[in-house]
Amino acid sequence: MYFYPHQIQRMFRLFIILFSLFLFACNTSVEQKKQNETATNTSLSYAKRFAVKKYANYTVLELLGNKNDAEVTASFVLYRKEKPVYTKDAYYIKTPVSRVACMSSIYTTMLAELHCEQFIVAIDNVDYYTNPYIQQKVTENKVIELSKGPQIEIEKTIALKPDLFLTFGMGNPKTDIDQKLLQSGLPVAISIDHLEETPLARAEWIKFFACFFNKEAMADSLFTATAKRYNDLKMIAQQNTHKPTVLTEIKYGDAWYVPSGKSYMANLINDAGGNYFWKDDQKVGSTPLPFEKVYAKAKDCDFWINQYNVNTRKELISYDERYGLFKAFKEGNLYNNNKVQNSGGYSNYWETGITHPDDVLADLIKIFAPAFMPQHEFVYYKKIQ
Repeated sequence: MYFYPHQIQRMFRLFIILFSLFLFACNTSVEQKKQNETATNTSLSYAKRFAVKKYANYTVLELLGNKNDAEVTASFVLYRKEKPVYTKDAYYIKTPVSRVACMSSIYTTMLAELHCEQFIVAIDNVDYYTNPYIQQKVTENKVIELSKGPQIEIEKTIALKPDLFLTFGMGNPKTDIDQKLLQSGLPVAISIDHLEETPLARAEWIKFFACFFNKEAMADSLFTATAKRYNDLKMIAQQNTHKPTVLTEIKYGDAWYVPSGKSYMANLINDAGGNYFWKDDQKVGSTPLPFEKVYAKAKDCDFWINQYNVNTRKELISYDERYGLFKAFKEGNLYNNNKVQNSGGYSNYWETGITHPDDVLADLIKIFAPAFMPQHEFVYYKKIQ
């Protein structure tokens, strides 16, 4: 049978229309199914960069990687039995997981709090850990290091076949995770807790990690206790009418990276009753400044905290003699957050302090207003002599 060109063209258009209707029907079916399901949103009191949606047979963890809007930059669908249909761009993870590659000491602490430490089969680099359990397991080769250098070992990671590769980023696996690792099909999840601005917001991420182990109730209980103690301590600090001025960090290379006014550290200092020099800076993160600008603004600081891995006054001025010009140096009001260190000099402050901001706050109140915390023993800080 012979078809004229105009007939072929008409048949082709008809085919396109029918195929489009078929795709629309399929998508509508999926969307209709989702609409018919009722989701329960888990209540979050402080964290703003993730959301938890509970459906009857699965849980969806949403990342909100863009600060200025509520756009979902990644969705992780956690299911126990049958894999659900959610969206084509979602990442599906069967739970509870039992073999986790954990790319941050912060996450291992969260898992330890949830009594899930035994499920860790790989970490980033043991040099950054003070956790004796992790150190021992690495020594026994029962926990594998995946990033002794600057990059993770992709082939080793894939060969390990973890149930979950847990790492950090900016909220989009397509750009945060190596493409070869993504293409391998390993279940991946990203934490963006570091983008939160307040101590309790970061600590509340324990609820995110708990979902992978079906430990949501435990996480809620743990965080509730932490938040209550933190807020109780904050109220104690507010009773102090004297607000001592506070300087943080030291120069790194040619710049002094001072925490901005909306940063994690600035919020901690404020909650502890300190008067932070850059509190009015509306940015988040850190601001690089030359030594001269920092000195001009903060030379008369009452307290100076967080001098990286410095242990003595002599060591501090060996880096730059001008440090000795600050009032806090002259008066001996130097405190560093490295009371507990591993053999390489790495402090446990950033390993466990994120999970226990109440202990960090108690330390800072003890520094700024010791009369208000007479019985408290430092957990993370020590005085630099």
